[in-house]
Amino acid sequence: LKMERLQKYQGVNLYVKNLDDTIDDEKLRQRFAEYGTITSHKIARDEKGVSRGFGFVCFRTPEEAAKAISVLNTAMMGNKPIYVALAQRKEQRHAQLEQQYQQRA
Repeated sequence: LKMERLQKYQGVNLYVKNLDDTIDDEKLRQRFAEYGTITSHKIARDEKGVSRGFGFVCFRTPEEAAKAISVLNTAMMGNKPIYVALAQRKEQRHAQLEQQYQQRA
């Protein structure tokens, strides 16, 4: 089931970080909506309901997700520039960073 979900969201689920505290789920959706059909969106919150400064936006197609990344990565949202990239599992991200490090060494 986990692998099935990974395949389903491959290339369409975006990780968004450096979110301003004033950004809520609706503002996040509105900002990304012009780039395609959003199937889900969520800002991570702590147990008190305070934003943790990151979230996820999932698009219907990889093309829509790619367009959102190219336009919105480093764009200002609230008072901060946001970081937008494809969401990756922690193990996958660590492996990719390790590979990049090895290439530079």
